[in-house]
Amino acid sequence: MIDKRSDNWQKLSPWLKVWFAYNFLSFRLTRNSAKRIEILSHAAGYIFCMLGYFNQAALAGGLIMLSNAYLFCLLKWQGDKYGIWYEPLGQSMGNS
Repeated sequence: MIDKRSDNWQKLSPWLKVWFAYNFLSFRLTRNSAKRIEILSHAAGYIFCMLGYFNQAALAGGLIMLSNAYLFCLLKWQGDKYGIWYEPLGQSMGNS
């Protein structure tokens, strides 16, 4: 648990605070954080692919983000198959 009144927390940039709040900078990945990354990657990928109509570099970025989303989908499948999640046993399956 992070103490949000500590000096270390106050010194962080807003960008890092968001990453910590969404639990993306964790060594123990939970299924919910993997799902958030997958959804965020899909959304960004589709947006960048639509922007690719105007700019070719945006299309490349969109394809990379979509690839990342599908890799996280694979990660979730593997995590369910091998039970790698750092959560209580019944918690991860109910939040599909």
